[in-house]
Amino acid sequence: MNTNFQKLLQEKQYLDKIILVGPYHYELFFELRNGYQIPLTITFSPLFPTQLPIVHINEKSHPIPNIPHVMSSGLVCFLDKEGVIWSNVPERTLDFVFERVEQVLMSNSPQIEFHREFTYYFGTLENTEPVFSVYTPGDEAEEISVLAMGGKPFAFLTDDMESKVLLGKLLNTNINSRNLEKAFYIPLDHIYEGKVPQLDKFWNNEEISNLIKNHVTEDTLSKIMNFSMNKKRYFYLIRIPLLTGDYAIIGLWYERVNDYLSKRVVPLLDNSVTGNFKVTPLFVFRNDNTTLIERGGGVQKSLKALLIGCGSVGSDLLFMLARSGIKQFTLIDNDKLEIENSYRHFLGMNKSIESKMKTKLLKEEFEHRYPNVQIQTIENEVLNVIENKKIDLNSFDLILVAIGDPNIERKLNKIILESSTPAIFTWVEAYGIGGHALVVNNGKRGCYECLIDNELRMYSSFAGKSDVPFIKNMNGCAGSFTPYGSIDSMQTALLASRLVLRFLNNNVKGNPLVSWKGCAEAFEENGFMTSDRYKQPTDFLNNDDYKYINNDCIVCSNLESEDSPNDQI
Repeated sequence: MNTNFQKLLQEKQYLDKIILVGPYHYELFFELRNGYQIPLTITFSPLFPTQLPIVHINEKSHPIPNIPHVMSSGLVCFLDKEGVIWSNVPERTLDFVFERVEQVLMSNSPQIEFHREFTYYFGTLENTEPVFSVYTPGDEAEEISVLAMGGKPFAFLTDDMESKVLLGKLLNTNINSRNLEKAFYIPLDHIYEGKVPQLDKFWNNEEISNLIKNHVTEDTLSKIMNFSMNKKRYFYLIRIPLLTGDYAIIGLWYERVNDYLSKRVVPLLDNSVTGNFKVTPLFVFRNDNTTLIERGGGVQKSLKALLIGCGSVGSDLLFMLARSGIKQFTLIDNDKLEIENSYRHFLGMNKSIESKMKTKLLKEEFEHRYPNVQIQTIENEVLNVIENKKIDLNSFDLILVAIGDPNIERKLNKIILESSTPAIFTWVEAYGIGGHALVVNNGKRGCYECLIDNELRMYSSFAGKSDVPFIKNMNGCAGSFTPYGSIDSMQTALLASRLVLRFLNNNVKGNPLVSWKGCAEAFEENGFMTSDRYKQPTDFLNNDDYKYINNDCIVCSNLESEDSPNDQI
């Protein structure tokens, strides 16, 4: 049913002066709890509430404040939605959105919030240059190397054969000493409490000098002095401890513009070098070992499988099913393969450097490995694909859903149940505490919606209730991810693959939920608690579970009445 957005907005007492200015786009005033009214614009998605709206401060009527999570364009980053479930009721979702917007606009701890998004803000500097890094930052200052290409720094690395080989494989070229220049790595020893550079507000020479002098030991200062003598240009990689307890890694590139200046001048430490050196901030794309690791019987029937989601679980699932003899796949995914996730994606690091769509890379890889496999690809958001009738779900024998986004999965569940094709949803939980696979549309009651209760908690979850999302964040809003390893995604894909094979061999009754349980040590060390379901014996969790079925489910209870498998047990 289409949402009447004008009516929806007008029903909210905290909104006023609502004007439609374009399709799905409104101007309005939002009254904060302190009584202050701020002009905003809101742009809805046609898929609302499955997809959240975009909110800006209306810069025509109000200056853009310098506060965390508000961009220079006025965009309000009100939600890091990774792992968050919101209501599928439009009225409740709108309340949820404006509650989060208010939290951003009335933040009481702006400095720590700026630090939380340090990497993002640093990347907005006007004259920043991007640089790659396969160097693993440690606790000691040391001389390292930088690969220069086209007169610019391209990649930081350790000057050893292992790093050269690694970078060479990523770039498909040979790295030797002739390509390299010297650089210096500086880990600051004390927490930085100052301002975060952004837009046109980079540190000046005095601020940079004080940053280094006030946050390192005398021994480190001595090493910097010895490194920084008699060079035309200097490259530095700096690790900055932040108020959040995390670190930011940045780079600085000094290039001499005054050849008559004393060669003994150390630009990083000398306040008087203004005008004698050009200073360029370097935005570091970390792809070192620490970052990447933190981030990773056959079928005889002829059948067509639709795989929605080609990430870590989806790619492993494709690998296992292709090896099981399934030969016809259609893949739907709208993301490129990024190196940040290469440690937990089937295709690995060498493919990610190509910056191509996951679907295309998987097609190339699998059709090369298994010439008899036929793969069709669709590079788009799955809900858009279905809405625009780019595919017919009824034309497939089985649908596999491995996207790990419960909000989209709820919508998909409803659409799938309107088709004649059975499906298996599969997902992995944070820190590898477990994974799940669920059959739906297999002729009896039980569906994905049944898993979710009135408090938006999932029956299947091994994670206990928490007000803190089970995610990690390494590069600001854009760098959030659910922490788990490659073994966890493979185990989940294995669980789902076994369920697929059982289904194809007619050994699945109704719509069961199956789970595997992992170690909770890392999960609990990060301050989280497990659920009561996690405490169930492993053998019980591995067996088909029908207890989740909600006979009053708003989605599957309307299906043709059949005996529930739960009644048969």
